[in-house]
Amino acid sequence: MPQVRVNLYAMLRKYVGGATSVEVEIEPGRTIQQVLDELGVPADQTRIIFVDSRAADLSQSLEGGEQIGVFPAIGGG
Repeated sequence: MPQVRVNLYAMLRKYVGGATSVEVEIEPGRTIQQVLDELGVPADQTRIIFVDSRAADLSQSLEGGEQIGVFPAIGGG
Protein backbone atom coordinates (compact mmCIF):
# COMPACT_ATOMS: atom_id res chain seq x y z
CA MET A 1 0.00 0.00 0.00
CA PRO A 2 1.35 3.51 -0.77
CA GLN A 3 2.66 5.65 2.07
CA VAL A 4 3.09 9.34 2.82
CA ARG A 5 5.45 10.93 5.31
CA VAL A 6 3.80 13.47 7.59
CA ASN A 7 6.13 15.98 9.24
CA LEU A 8 4.52 17.71 12.20
CA TYR A 9 5.90 20.88 13.74
CA ALA A 10 5.80 22.52 17.18
CA MET A 11 2.84 21.57 19.37
CA LEU A 12 1.30 19.29 16.69
CA ARG A 13 3.88 16.62 17.55
CA LYS A 14 2.01 15.81 20.75
CA TYR A 15 -0.65 14.07 18.65
CA VAL A 16 1.88 11.49 17.43
CA GLY A 17 3.74 10.88 20.68
CA GLY A 18 6.31 13.63 20.12
CA ALA A 19 7.64 12.21 16.83
CA THR A 20 8.88 14.69 14.26
CA SER A 21 7.46 12.62 11.42
CA VAL A 22 5.37 9.52 10.82
CA GLU A 23 4.79 7.24 7.85
CA VAL A 24 1.13 6.62 7.07
CA GLU A 25 -0.22 4.02 4.68
CA ILE A 26 -2.93 5.45 2.44
CA GLU A 27 -5.26 4.45 -0.32
CA PRO A 28 -4.68 6.69 -3.36
CA GLY A 29 -7.17 9.55 -3.38
CA ARG A 30 -7.21 10.10 0.38
CA THR A 31 -7.08 13.72 1.40
CA ILE A 32 -4.73 15.44 3.81
CA GLN A 33 -7.75 15.98 6.08
CA GLN A 34 -8.39 12.23 6.20
CA VAL A 35 -4.76 11.49 7.01
CA LEU A 36 -4.71 14.06 9.82
CA ASP A 37 -8.00 12.70 11.18
CA GLU A 38 -6.45 9.23 11.27
CA LEU A 39 -3.51 10.63 13.26
CA GLY A 40 -5.82 12.50 15.65
CA VAL A 41 -4.54 15.94 14.61
CA PRO A 42 -7.42 18.46 14.85
CA ALA A 43 -7.86 20.47 11.64
CA ASP A 44 -8.50 23.65 13.63
CA GLN A 45 -4.98 23.37 15.06
CA THR A 46 -3.33 23.43 11.62
CA ARG A 47 -2.58 26.61 9.68
CA ILE A 48 0.08 25.99 7.04
CA ILE A 49 0.34 22.82 4.98
CA PHE A 50 2.91 21.87 2.36
CA VAL A 51 3.01 18.84 0.07
CA ASP A 52 6.40 18.23 -1.48
CA SER A 53 7.43 21.82 -0.60
CA ARG A 54 4.35 23.38 -2.25
CA ALA A 55 1.49 25.08 -0.43
CA ALA A 56 -1.55 22.84 -0.06
CA ASP A 57 -4.85 22.66 1.79
CA LEU A 58 -6.71 19.98 3.70
CA SER A 59 -8.77 18.90 0.69
CA GLN A 60 -5.75 17.96 -1.46
CA SER A 61 -5.77 14.35 -2.64
CA LEU A 62 -2.71 12.18 -2.16
CA GLU A 63 -1.39 9.32 -4.28
CA GLY A 64 1.48 8.04 -2.12
CA GLY A 65 5.12 9.00 -1.87
CA GLU A 66 4.39 12.60 -0.87
CA GLN A 67 5.94 14.44 2.05
CA ILE A 68 3.46 16.55 3.98
CA GLY A 69 4.50 19.37 6.29
CA VAL A 70 1.92 20.57 8.81
CA PHE A 71 2.44 23.69 10.90
CA PRO A 72 0.23 25.09 13.67
CA ALA A 73 -0.83 28.68 14.10
CA ILE A 74 1.95 30.47 15.94
CA GLY A 75 0.92 33.16 18.36
CA GLY A 76 3.05 35.98 19.47
CA GLY A 77 2.74 39.06 21.46
